[in-house]
Amino acid sequence: MRALIIEKHGEPSAVVSLRDLPEPTPGPTEVRVKMLLSPVHPSDLHVIRGRFARQRQPELPASPGSEGVGIIDAVGSDVPQARLGERVVLLNVQGTWREQVICPSERAIPVPAAISDEDAAQALVNPMTAWTMTMVEHSLARGDWLVQSAAGSAVGRLVLQIAKAQGFHTINLVRRPEQVAEIRELGGDVVICTAQEDWPEQLKKAAGGEGIEKAIDCVAGRTGATLARQLAPGGRMLVYGALSSHRQTDPAAFEMPIFAPALVYSGAEVRGWFLYFWLQRKTVLESGEVLRSLLEQMAAGRLKPSAARRYPLDRAFEAFSDTERTAHDAKPLLAFAQP
Repeated sequence: MRALIIEKHGEPSAVVSLRDLPEPTPGPTEVRVKMLLSPVHPSDLHVIRGRFARQRQPELPASPGSEGVGIIDAVGSDVPQARLGERVVLLNVQGTWREQVICPSERAIPVPAAISDEDAAQALVNPMTAWTMTMVEHSLARGDWLVQSAAGSAVGRLVLQIAKAQGFHTINLVRRPEQVAEIRELGGDVVICTAQEDWPEQLKKAAGGEGIEKAIDCVAGRTGATLARQLAPGGRMLVYGALSSHRQTDPAAFEMPIFAPALVYSGAEVRGWFLYFWLQRKTVLESGEVLRSLLEQMAAGRLKPSAARRYPLDRAFEAFSDTERTAHDAKPLLAFAQP
């Protein structure tokens, strides 16, 4: 089988290579998945450069990749033969940039027929991040308000879909003026462009009253700090990223200068949030139930991941480059052998 491999950390174009490896054999409680599609996320480029969370950095040599869709083509002795041929997505399985992936059978989650391969390949990281932060961590209810930065990102657009289905409202920050109309069209109640000098005043007016009660931020820096400063008494903000940090070399870009008195006097909370830490604290049964629920919503048309574009393995470097472009119209998916 073919696999994308890294033996050391560095720039993807310099350290990722396409290799031929022996076919793996599943253990008694495992399945082998013949991969169809696997996305290239900015976090995957973190891993390649050695900048991701320490607990998610694989022992080298290794294949990058954090999710994907495929067909079960072999099962272990303790796994029902009926699972052969199932189309599945992988739940918190690393190393998906290879033609065949071995994983525990309970982490191979069946995909409803109504979902395309392109959507199924993206069912885990971004949808679960958007759903868990809004509906689990913030417990948003109909009529509530949420402030989010990077509303034009993959997660931001999924948040807008969840808001429409669940009935909560959103105040959305975007970086480029041309995104304002687009996010409004997608259902954003209020859209503010941070390229405008008075955007903090616009945000304060939009939040009204006591300030921001619930927020999610993946930009950090001055943008995140401004959100934190406008938190209401007892308000809460989840920080789940530092936008574009996978290609960032300036240490100052990772900093978030928070105005301490605003937190002290209001009892507000700014907390980091990391999908894989959340998954680590859940059983496979619990996290599997969430993923199955998201797949059901996707099958019903209530949740739709980003548009996607396929890249064969020999065009992987092109997929990496497109992932890092400031504006791109489709999520890069590495395409493997067809069923």
